[in-house]
Amino acid sequence: MDRGAQVGVGRTSTVYAYGEGAVVKVPFDGVPKHWAKLEARSTTAAREMGLPVPEVLGMVDIDDRPAIVFERIEGSSLLQKMIDDATSIGALAQEFADVHRRIQHAGIPANVPDLIDRLCLKTQAVAQLSNEERSEACDTALRLPRGAALLHGDFHPGNVLMTRSGPVIIDWFDATIGHPVADVVRSSILLTPPPEGVESLHLPGLARTATETVRSVYLDAFAPLLDNAAGLLASWRAVSAASRLSEGAEADESALLAIWNERPQLQQEPPDPLPGVGLTYQ
Repeated sequence: MDRGAQVGVGRTSTVYAYGEGAVVKVPFDGVPKHWAKLEARSTTAAREMGLPVPEVLGMVDIDDRPAIVFERIEGSSLLQKMIDDATSIGALAQEFADVHRRIQHAGIPANVPDLIDRLCLKTQAVAQLSNEERSEACDTALRLPRGAALLHGDFHPGNVLMTRSGPVIIDWFDATIGHPVADVVRSSILLTPPPEGVESLHLPGLARTATETVRSVYLDAFAPLLDNAAGLLASWRAVSAASRLSEGAEADESALLAIWNERPQLQQEPPDPLPGVGLTYQ
């Protein structure tokens, strides 16, 4: 079957119409070929936990690359809703937080990688850090609590589609099992407005004041969780910023580098590696 018209494009893939009621997500050249299989597996795992997630209909080869066929979801993104209706920004931000809370309360599916392992893999690929800093980032991650919740890994309003039957959560490539604070910290970084004159690549078109409102409402919704982890938040922010740097997804990386440079200094030897560290997720 041939792919149809382009219906979306992201940081790593392009999405095309694909027959009746389906789309196909085709990774860009340069994206490791096993990533599509990983995303399909994580998406299916989230769906099996009862979350509103597109059904994976299969895998196909497009332009000699593995691609994922999903059911087609009709609806605009929550990001677009925020752009179109600034008067409802507070309510939409609360809904965004509610959807994230639902993910974290869904349970622990099988076939989803461990967060700390993923953070160590990502931070080892950060060209902007020295070898010593990359090792420090992984050591810091290893000191943080593992936790036991489903994490989306890239949760922002552009990854929530608003349909007649409710929100649907897409783009599960970075899904992991770990501490819920990590996912909230990651989202808080994604919701931070970029420097003046720089457009957010993952929140295009959302006004700065609206972005600030969304971030404030979101953080208020998770205040109890963050308060309980107050002593570790700077470390979570540092490793999250470092892992984000590995993705090359920001037009201006100065804010991420600033978060990393404000990290707490390690005061003792890292703990022994826990089981599972070093997986390659292939």
